[in-house]
Amino acid sequence: MKRKITSIMAAALILTSSAPVCLSTVNAASSSASVTVVNNNVCTARFEGSKFDNIVFFPEAMYETDEKYPVVVWGNGTFASPSLYYELLSQISAGGYIVVANTDRFCGSGESESASVDFIIAENGNADSIFYNKVDTDNIGAAGHSQGGKSAVNAALLNPNVDCVFNIAGIPSRYEASQLSVPTFFMAGTNDYIVYPALWVKPAYKKCNAPAVYASLKNGLHLTCCDSPAVYIEYALDWFDAFLKDDEDAKSVFLDGGKLSKDKRWVEYDSKNF
Repeated sequence: MKRKITSIMAAALILTSSAPVCLSTVNAASSSASVTVVNNNVCTARFEGSKFDNIVFFPEAMYETDEKYPVVVWGNGTFASPSLYYELLSQISAGGYIVVANTDRFCGSGESESASVDFIIAENGNADSIFYNKVDTDNIGAAGHSQGGKSAVNAALLNPNVDCVFNIAGIPSRYEASQLSVPTFFMAGTNDYIVYPALWVKPAYKKCNAPAVYASLKNGLHLTCCDSPAVYIEYALDWFDAFLKDDEDAKSVFLDGGKLSKDKRWVEYDSKNF
C-alpha cells in the first residue's frame, strides 16, 4: 500500500496539464494591487488576473528609491501555490529582486510563467502601477520547483527576455533542455523519490548545450526547498546575482573549484560551457 501511495504521489507531482494555456488571456486585465507586508523588508502585491493571479514579492525599500530591480519569475509544483514557497521567495526578494509568482498549479508548458514576464514588464510601463519604472527589464530570471522547474525551462524557451534559469528538482524533457541557450542550474536531491535525479534532472543537464551547473543536495527530499529552504536561498541569490547583476564573485561560486564544488552539502557537482 505504501508503495502504491508513493507511486500515485509521484504521478501527481510530475503530471503536466494537457490543456494548452492561451497566452492572450493569461494574467490579462490585472486589477489594482492589494499590498501586504511579509516582514520588515519585503512586501507582497497581489494582482488578480482573468486566468491566474500574480503574487509579487518586492523589497520594501522600493518605495523610497529610484533603483530598478531585476526580476525572478516563479513556477509552482503540481497542485502547489506560491504560499508553499513563501520563505524561499520572500528571501530571494530580500536580496534585491522583484519576484513574480503566479497561481498556476499545472504550469509545465511555461506559458503562464512566460506571461508573468510580460506582466511585470507591462507594469513597469504603467504609470498607475507601484512598479512603474521600478523593473530592470533587461535582467529577468526564471525559477521553479518540480513541474515548475519544467515551466522555468520552457519559459526561457518561449520568452527571449529570460536571461537564466534556476531549476529545483524540475522535470524538463531532454529535448527541452537541449534547446536552452541561457545559463541554467539543475538542482536535485539524493533522497528525492518523486523526481529521481538519475531519471529526470541529470539526463536533462547532460543534454543542455548552454552554460549549466548540476548538483544534488545530500539527503535532499522533494520538498526540502519548502521545508528547509536556507541552502536553496543561498545559492539562488548567488545564481541570480551572477547572471542578473553581473557579479563576478557570484559567478565564481559555480565554476569548478568554486564554493559550490567544495560545499559538502552537495554531491555530484558538475558544470560546463562557462
